[in-house]
Amino acid sequence: MPVIMVSIRKPILAAVLAFIVIQLNIFFAWTSHVGSRGFHGNTGLHALLSAEVSLVTRVQLSIPGLSSYYSNLAHGRGFNTPFSLETKLFIDSEVIVFTIAIFLLSMLLFWKAGSFLPLLRALEITSASVLPLGFEIYFFDQLQFNIHASDIQTKIGLAWFTNADVLYVSSGIFVATLLIDLLRYSRRRNGVKPALMYPQQA
Repeated sequence: MPVIMVSIRKPILAAVLAFIVIQLNIFFAWTSHVGSRGFHGNTGLHALLSAEVSLVTRVQLSIPGLSSYYSNLAHGRGFNTPFSLETKLFIDSEVIVFTIAIFLLSMLLFWKAGSFLPLLRALEITSASVLPLGFEIYFFDQLQFNIHASDIQTKIGLAWFTNADVLYVSSGIFVATLLIDLLRYSRRRNGVKPALMYPQQA
């Protein structure tokens, strides 16, 4: 039984990770208006994204107490459309939770590979998952590129962190992890086995 549990653990973690990455990027595509034709028209793609996001958030906001919490946040901002802002604040929170979950699941997926590789893979996968948001904002919603990445940031004093910063930071981390991977591959080909990159197994 323990052998079976170990054998199915990785596929389950990988499946959950893939689901979260996909849902995260659906949120990104929706919020950056991918498939939108400006304020007066949408393509079938944007309509599909909007329908999926609406369904996912509506189901979750039906949980007792959750809807009222985000409704209070929305009303506190003084907007005339509390449900719309309620949904945006909820999605902002979920994006943060999903990003943290991607990092932790990636660590677990490579946990037995030593002390360095799990962290490297977690940074690599998380930055690659977040990277599309910056590009989508830049190409599809440029007016939002240099303003705060989410509405909930203003609630926690991080309004200075913009969509441009998301692109620069995620790109920097992703490129850095790829360079480290190239260095590891090069050293391995040359027969070098640094202790940091190839920790001894117990």
